[in-house]
Amino acid sequence: MNRMIAGALVSAMTVLIAATPAQAAATDPVKALQSKLKVGKGVKFTDVTSLLQDSEKITFLRRTGKWQFGKKGIAASDITTDYDKHTGGIFNHMYFLSGGRTIWIDGKSWTTHPLYGEVPQGKKYVVDPLRATGSHIGTFSQLVNPAEPATLKVLLKGKKQGRTYSGKLTYAALAKVSPWFRASSPLSEGDKTVVEYRLTLGPDNLPRKLLTSHLASSHVAEGVEVGDGRFSTETSYSGWGSKVSVSAPPKSQVAG
Repeated sequence: MNRMIAGALVSAMTVLIAATPAQAAATDPVKALQSKLKVGKGVKFTDVTSLLQDSEKITFLRRTGKWQFGKKGIAASDITTDYDKHTGGIFNHMYFLSGGRTIWIDGKSWTTHPLYGEVPQGKKYVVDPLRATGSHIGTFSQLVNPAEPATLKVLLKGKKQGRTYSGKLTYAALAKVSPWFRASSPLSEGDKTVVEYRLTLGPDNLPRKLLTSHLASSHVAEGVEVGDGRFSTETSYSGWGSKVSVSAPPKSQVAG
């Protein structure tokens, strides 16, 4: 009887010891993310951006999109944006914004909502001269990307409460670690704009929700007074590791 009990204990300890490394990996958010970064796989997301000012919340930007992973991280994205026009305050300086769709693949970008002018008749897309992931309107939405291991590591340095991490970082700090940031806001490298963030992980330790905010005044020229409102963007992620395919638009649909 004692031999049977001893044998059972040894077997149980062997299983426990063998399982420990896998469990440790599963509890590491960066390793959990890296396990999903496989070629041809990706993740879907939704964004909602609002202006917070004088106890008022004005939602003006909504996005739905997906990222496709490649050998070196995010290789492509497909983002559709809905933009609600408002007037007054900083919105008077955002008159040029419009919604649409932008496809970005390995540094090349095609968009249906160019910064200047319109898409020529008979075409659907123009090439974005800045090659930005979300065209010009993307700079007003979510620029922090937790689907990048290096960026996620930075976010995880924030104050931890349960599965939520919160803190602050600058555009300049983001530019150093995030290829996505550099591609989404090409003119922001070295920018000292401060971003406040709150990242929540799901039970699988993968990013589930990210809330960021920064001063809206960072989007106008220095000296232009637009108040102390903040742009706040809440992003939700789903389908980590699901099959994702992003294709360039047909050449017949792109203006020469």
